[in-house]
Amino acid sequence: MMGQVPLSWFLLLSAVLFSLGVAGFIFRRNIITMFMSIELILNAVNLNLVAFSHMWGNLHGQVFAILLWWMPPPKPP
Repeated sequence: MMGQVPLSWFLLLSAVLFSLGVAGFIFRRNIITMFMSIELILNAVNLNLVAFSHMWGNLHGQVFAILLWWMPPPKPP
């Protein structure tokens, strides 16, 4: 039986996703790519919320992550 995945792995994955999202938002000029980058940033934030919520043993972060996930993504005009 495998042990639990350490919190640092989730934080590292979240940092990579967040960095890719910021880089995509800054360096790309296509509006669709910029919106996809915003979604990547929000997914990184959600991963952090769920990881810390699991570490602390409460559901506050998971509920907030579901609310962020439920929020509609930005649409081009």
